[in-house]
Amino acid sequence: MKKTLYFVAIASMMLLASCGSNKPKEVTYTLDLGKATPALTFDQLGLWNGTYDLETKSLICPPFSFQHSASESEYMGMTYVFYSGFTACTNTTADATGYENVAAKKALAGEGKPYMVGYWADTEYDGVTYRTTDIKFDTIAAPKYVYLCNTAAAVKAIKEGDDYSTAFTEGDYFLITIMALDADGKILDGQKVDYYLADFRDGKTFVNEDWEKVDLTALGECNGITFKMVTTDVVSYDGGTTYYANTPTYFGLDGLTIGIKE
Repeated sequence: MKKTLYFVAIASMMLLASCGSNKPKEVTYTLDLGKATPALTFDQLGLWNGTYDLETKSLICPPFSFQHSASESEYMGMTYVFYSGFTACTNTTADATGYENVAAKKALAGEGKPYMVGYWADTEYDGVTYRTTDIKFDTIAAPKYVYLCNTAAAVKAIKEGDDYSTAFTEGDYFLITIMALDADGKILDGQKVDYYLADFRDGKTFVNEDWEKVDLTALGECNGITFKMVTTDVVSYDGGTTYYANTPTYFGLDGLTIGIKE
């Protein structure tokens, strides 16, 4: 009887061990722009050569796909090309005339290494919002964290003001919200993270000027993330019903890390 119980116990332990070994393991992936496909190349100012390419629709660096688009517009006989979404940059100066230059002057990996810059320019037509800064994952994943940094242009606008912006005073803020997306690209209710790129509320005078780690675990499992930016420095061109941001709505992004069960 004792031998029978002994072998039953051993068999149970082996079964439990076997079941445990079959559980999916979470593998961590951190953004590495050196693995982008096709490989990224940069111009003399450190800007990704695909930034103003009208044919480029996304920047892919598995397991991440960054939204990007470029379009043409004519004004007074001149043709201009604009982009929205994400681009990559290697600039090592905090020159505020380059909207993609981050205040940190370098990527997390060091000078000369690429980092991402998002240009948030969401638009709305007939009640439908067209997002510009989606990041899709190859499969469902659990976001862990990301590093964010203001661009030099945003810092200058916040601290000093410029031709379009007014320097921040008490009560002002520059907020970025990260939201989770489902497999259909829809925003998941309640799954978001707020981070203040500048905060002048309640006596504070904080302005982000370096890479800051932002915890994303509150987003839970999702198929991607998107961003929204809000500034208190706005202007209205239609009598106060629609407001436009004066603060440059660009942000630096690096070190995005997610966990995928495999």
